[in-house]
Amino acid sequence: MNNKKTFFTELKKKENLEKFDLSASRFHLSAVDNIREALDMTYWTDEIFDRIDEAQSKMIEARDIFRFEMMQNLGTAEDELNRLKEQLAELGIETPPSVSELEQEITDRESAAEDIRRRFQDAGYDPIS
Repeated sequence: MNNKKTFFTELKKKENLEKFDLSASRFHLSAVDNIREALDMTYWTDEIFDRIDEAQSKMIEARDIFRFEMMQNLGTAEDELNRLKEQLAELGIETPPSVSELEQEITDRESAAEDIRRRFQDAGYDPIS
């Protein structure tokens, strides 16, 4: 507002407006302030890079859990189940319902693992490498 007041004061002093040199009067446009404020609000570069780094770290952590915990333990459970079924067959024992339930649970977990694998791939990550 002070710049505006100064501008009009100087303008009133001049008799011939055609000779009035605006470049001689230094004033600041509020539009410049608005643009500067908008630019300052968009300067989130460091914050964005930090968030991307955090996201990448979380994806690596999730991938490691998937690979070294979930898939490894799922493979162990599947191997143990197959071994148990072979032993039961060798002994001529019918598969008990509890073993069938375990088999179904392994199938369900494999399906969940496939969903997780797709989510990783959709995000551009190879969950196994």
